[in-house]
Amino acid sequence: MEKHSQFSSRSLPGSRSEGLPVHRARGLQPTEFIERSWPWALGGAILCLAVTTLLKWPHSAVPSRFFLAFGFIAVWRYSWGTLHFIRGLLYLGFVFPRRRAAAAALGPAHPIEHIFGVICSFRIPETQFRAVYRSLIANCISSAIPATLVASVTSDRDCAILAELLEEAGNPEALRIIVQFQRGDGKREAMAMALRAIAREQPSRNSVTVLLDGDVVLSPCALAKCIDFMAANPKLAAVTTNNDAKVEGGNLVRHWYQLRFAQRHLLMSSLSLSGRLLVLTGRFSLYRTSEVIKPAFINIIERDSISHWLHGRIKLLSGDDKSAWHQVLKDGGRMAYLPDVLATSFEAMPGNRGFVAESTSLMMRWFGNMRRENGRAIGLGVKRCGPFLWWCLVDQRISPWTTQLGCAMAIVTLLRGHPDLLIICAAWVVMSRTILSAAYGAIYGGFHPAWPMLLLYTQYWGSALKIYMAFHPYLQSWTRQGISRKESSKPARLAATCLHLFSIFFIAVAAVSVARFMGES
Repeated sequence: MEKHSQFSSRSLPGSRSEGLPVHRARGLQPTEFIERSWPWALGGAILCLAVTTLLKWPHSAVPSRFFLAFGFIAVWRYSWGTLHFIRGLLYLGFVFPRRRAAAAALGPAHPIEHIFGVICSFRIPETQFRAVYRSLIANCISSAIPATLVASVTSDRDCAILAELLEEAGNPEALRIIVQFQRGDGKREAMAMALRAIAREQPSRNSVTVLLDGDVVLSPCALAKCIDFMAANPKLAAVTTNNDAKVEGGNLVRHWYQLRFAQRHLLMSSLSLSGRLLVLTGRFSLYRTSEVIKPAFINIIERDSISHWLHGRIKLLSGDDKSAWHQVLKDGGRMAYLPDVLATSFEAMPGNRGFVAESTSLMMRWFGNMRRENGRAIGLGVKRCGPFLWWCLVDQRISPWTTQLGCAMAIVTLLRGHPDLLIICAAWVVMSRTILSAAYGAIYGGFHPAWPMLLLYTQYWGSALKIYMAFHPYLQSWTRQGISRKESSKPARLAATCLHLFSIFFIAVAAVSVARFMGES
């Protein structure tokens, strides 16, 4: 489907973010005040109790080696976190504002000639579908650059909505939409088909390509800000942006997503100082078109796989954004994070089994993608990755083990008859996670007292899942399309289970050894 007419200079009805939350100023009713206040009161009370415990507990009764054993792990983890925090502040407060000012000074004289876009929409609800494409069309028009969008859709309803939205926008001549129907075999194949369609257009080197999830709404002028930034930084191969979400579900789910985005914001800001990131997020990223039409890029999107020493060849189902990132990194491309550009996704838990079960399902997919990509990224070497990013990749492998070791040491300490030490550990965990959450919130611009407990849950349970996925990387699923994959033989799966159990035993032995060391002081 292709539509042609002149650009419209009027304000588009589609410029609003349909389906997104609207905040209105109004007074709080007494019941609302209580509902919103009690988490803060409870969180404050728990924090005060934790701080009082650490200050007032008789430290003379605590073995000196206790602080040595736990302090080693704490210094490792918190010094690394502090480094990310300082780097994030430097990027957000000094480096990025200068780069943004340079991009703004370039003005309309930038060399970008055309915008291409790939949007994969698999059975997206109509309200979300309209909101996504309405925001994208408005962004293309406001950029005043000719655009070609490849919409990978699943039904005639989607085509009809696209035609309606184009008519609503005045049928802009400089905006063309190419519709492709996907077969439902996964997002990778649909993306590869769309990228080949772009390659057939024979784009100029002065063009950019948007890779956008079908459930993500762009903020006004998001596209123009990204284009200006890339035009002012010709060495950049790709950029990714800040994220927010409209979450279906209870408050716990909403706060969990907010915490995750706050953590992402800090980490991305820190990494962007090095000119490389850990991922080019699939929700919304912008690439040089010359990068995405390379045969190697299209092939890795469509048929990416890894070779595992135990499970053999594993064809990757999800994690297309990790594949794209790997190819850009391998080719030596520079990357950047744009904190002032917002992409808002529609998020929901996969099912109705409760928060723990559904968040576990999501984390297994996220951490599985991370683990499957980690090894070969490390294999690119320090020179290609850069020292800081390379060590971040190594730390991804180490950190789950240190987290689980610390947890096991606390349990063994209790079993050995030292409840006082466990109380100190618990107080420290509560206080430290509250400080960490407050630091995330200060940079991200929001905070909730549920964050410390959600951070604790994500760290400890998440680290256990990371270790599990290290032995079972063949487990893959794609929730929206109902696709799962387990490419491994039965003997290999049995061996992986045995190795995983042995790793748990090893952590327990290490914890007991450290506990005995502490008890000898």
